[in-house]
Amino acid sequence: MQQGPYFDIHTHKETSGDNTTAIINRYERFDDLDKQKMYSLGVHPWYITDAPGQLRLLEQYMLLPNVMAIGECGLDKTCDTDFHLQGQVFRRQVMLAEHIRKPLVIHCVKAFPEVLDILKGTTVPVVFHGFNKRQTIAFTILQRGYYLSFGRHLLNINSSAAATFASVPPESFLLETDTGAENITAIYKAAARIRKTGEDTIILQAQNNFKKVFDQ
Repeated sequence: MQQGPYFDIHTHKETSGDNTTAIINRYERFDDLDKQKMYSLGVHPWYITDAPGQLRLLEQYMLLPNVMAIGECGLDKTCDTDFHLQGQVFRRQVMLAEHIRKPLVIHCVKAFPEVLDILKGTTVPVVFHGFNKRQTIAFTILQRGYYLSFGRHLLNINSSAAATFASVPPESFLLETDTGAENITAIYKAAARIRKTGEDTIILQAQNNFKKVFDQ
């Protein structure tokens, strides 16, 4: 599998540069994975169309050695999917992650209390991806020992993400590109500016955090 100094823990792009170690997220096409790449597989709350069938497929492919995590999964109060159904599907994925001892990558929009309630008692690593919320929410998440992943919002120095990233403990952050067009190197450069440190320091810390979460 491709290994580079820049770790992108959540991307929807199928290809990355030679200097990037990426985890590609899939919410469909679980049967079409490249053995030379790393993936996270999950039933996204936006795309629940046949929950039993989708969960069966997830169970079928989640044990592959290059499937590094379950997700993104979670709750989203802004989408059309029935919220009760979202909760059922999310709970099942948390149970699966616990069973196979793989991390969870969380999608959460306007539902932090509900997501944190469902995650209560979870013992696998948990990553809230695409974080762009205020520091009080971050503090609540970090108190649980969970991780925050930051992406394109770091490019906006006035964003909530930038303000929060400046203060999170170094052992608690990861970096990502998600669906954005930005290269992961731009995210790292922004991260270094925000924390007023060298890019090499960000690279080393992100590598160490990646290993803690995904190389169990």
